[in-house]
Amino acid sequence: MLTLKKIILIVIGFFLICLITIRLNLNSQNKLDKIGYDQKTLQLINQKLTDSEITDLKERKKINYLNIFIKEKYYLHKNLDRYLAYYTTHPEIEISKIISLVNVNADAIAYKNIKSADLSKGNLILVNKYNYLDSNYEPDNLIDLDLTYAYKKRQTIEEVKNAFIKMYNDAKKNNIDLFIASAYRSYEYQKNLYTNYVLTYGQEYTDTISAQPGFSEHQTGLALDIITYNQPMSNFKYTKAYQWLKNNSYKYGFILRYPENKEDITGYAFESWHYRYVGIKVAQEIFDANITFDEYYAFYIKKY
Repeated sequence: MLTLKKIILIVIGFFLICLITIRLNLNSQNKLDKIGYDQKTLQLINQKLTDSEITDLKERKKINYLNIFIKEKYYLHKNLDRYLAYYTTHPEIEISKIISLVNVNADAIAYKNIKSADLSKGNLILVNKYNYLDSNYEPDNLIDLDLTYAYKKRQTIEEVKNAFIKMYNDAKKNNIDLFIASAYRSYEYQKNLYTNYVLTYGQEYTDTISAQPGFSEHQTGLALDIITYNQPMSNFKYTKAYQWLKNNSYKYGFILRYPENKEDITGYAFESWHYRYVGIKVAQEIFDANITFDEYYAFYIKKY
């Protein structure tokens, strides 16, 4: 049982901690103030940055334009120097777009600044032009898709299959027909597909419509190309099925992976048929924020 003396000591201790914290914050603000940051910028610094990030700023000269970057929602302090460098060469681009481009590594050359995809992220694994899968990677739990839902010999993982079937059935109730044209693809399959595209269209154009082997989401088993049965993909964007998916797929854990007007972020041309499973919670968040999975991953999954 706490005695009066112990209670007094606890209160005094708490008061001293608060006093020290306030003093440290004031000292930090005074140092940043001396560097030359105005009060509005100082307020943003204290609101948005960690202690280590604030320490980083205190050890540097005043950074011009910091205020126009730090106020943006998806600002990541670790990318500040890259934001500044990109802004210097592309001053005509909106600051919010610069932040998105840098966060997803689009300021780097595709297929050059690469690293192995983080398999520990499960359904939220990121595979794009900067994150790759080894040639021998294959999901552990691949299962066949019934001919009711997909073309012959299509496979995906069980969780994705179950989510699609639920979405398929609900779409049916709205007189919408959905069908899977492509699902899991092995490294070798993607290699052959990409090579054929290059022979037909040339590499520069191919890289806007097809992933190089090891860089395709289809190898994860989490991506589906959804169309209406026996209809060409190129016409899918004009269908009621596409409009329904665009507005409802997130309710089942899917996102439109390569949306229109986001080509510079995703690195691919708009694909009305390509849907990626991320789970209902994340799909809802991406839909509400109107951002791509690349942007979501950079800020919410791999922020530091």
